[in-house]
Amino acid sequence: MAYKLIALDLDNTLLNAKKEVTPENRNALKAAQEKGVHIVLASGRAFPGISPLQKELGLADYTIACGGAQVIDPWGNVIHSTYLPPIGAKQVMRWAAVRDIHFQVYLDEGIYYLKENKYADLYRKLCTYGGVANPDIMDMETVLTSKIIMVDEEEKVQEYEKELRITFPEFAYPKSQKGFLEVLSPEATKGNALAFIAAKLGIEPGQVIAMGDNTIDESMVEYAGLGVAMENATDDLKNIANFVCGSCEQSGVAEVVNKYILGV
Repeated sequence: MAYKLIALDLDNTLLNAKKEVTPENRNALKAAQEKGVHIVLASGRAFPGISPLQKELGLADYTIACGGAQVIDPWGNVIHSTYLPPIGAKQVMRWAAVRDIHFQVYLDEGIYYLKENKYADLYRKLCTYGGVANPDIMDMETVLTSKIIMVDEEEKVQEYEKELRITFPEFAYPKSQKGFLEVLSPEATKGNALAFIAAKLGIEPGQVIAMGDNTIDESMVEYAGLGVAMENATDDLKNIANFVCGSCEQSGVAEVVNKYILGV
């Protein structure tokens, strides 16, 4: 069966450690586009942190943002959202605030956090897109957010996750990269978002390739007919993948596109 869609995580999958697309990956994706294959970028980032890369690659397709909580159409419109329950979101925000943990709230109009600090700077550096300090976010009566992310040292993030899973077992806590802890609705997954896009395009799961490196990618790797883990992926993701390709530093995306789409 010919593959008609490839969904790509960004950080440590399509992008290398320098947050760059290698020439090999760039050329392979261009060739796949010329064959009519849909290229869907699927990231934990908000859409403004993804769109510059789309323009750089000449992509005009659907996008999965906020770890699967949002689907964006080719014209930049949000067409599908899965929000955290507002009361629960506010409780998580309070939990982090009283512990002086840096957290960011993803609202439709932008990303907000309580104050500027080194973790806000770190996020901005890693994701090439930042938010805005707003000390009044705790006063919001209704918080309609696609996700909350906490940023800290990796050891501390692991402890936060343990406590949050006990305190708020109704939420999901996927990992996108070290030092980040995502808080999402269990229904807000890259796999669900990818299924939504495939259905709109009339594409079967068996015609889909999905590639990733971390726990936040597991659902879409499981959904796709060909689920691919990077060599630098977590062991858990490798265990559920159909294929393990080269690392993000070795242009693993190009390896997969060449092998399964271009046949070279």
